[in-house]
Amino acid sequence: MNYNLIAYSIYVPIIGFIMIKIGWLFYTYGEIYLLHLYHNNQELVNSINKLLLISYHLLNLGYAIISIAYWEKLTNLTEVFSSISQHLGIIIIGLAVMHYNNIFILNYLVKTNTLKH
Repeated sequence: MNYNLIAYSIYVPIIGFIMIKIGWLFYTYGEIYLLHLYHNNQELVNSINKLLLISYHLLNLGYAIISIAYWEKLTNLTEVFSSISQHLGIIIIGLAVMHYNNIFILNYLVKTNTLKH
């Protein structure tokens, strides 16, 4: 039995769901935050928000592909679930760190009047 195929068939739908659902949440709720920062400049906010969404999806897709390419050889079901948990945990923590970094950077730019008109 090929345990790697089992792991991939579980991992791909989960990472796909995370990419789509979380990306959409960032896009939807991030727009409100960006509108506040950019003084309701809807055209600029739409452009920035779309660029952020594209970069988010590219980052996730790239990580998912690299993760699968370098996946270790699995020999039992315990390793399957452990490996899936490890790979998902890394990307979820990475996304959270990047999300909060973006918020802190944008707040810093506003406080230093870089984004104010």
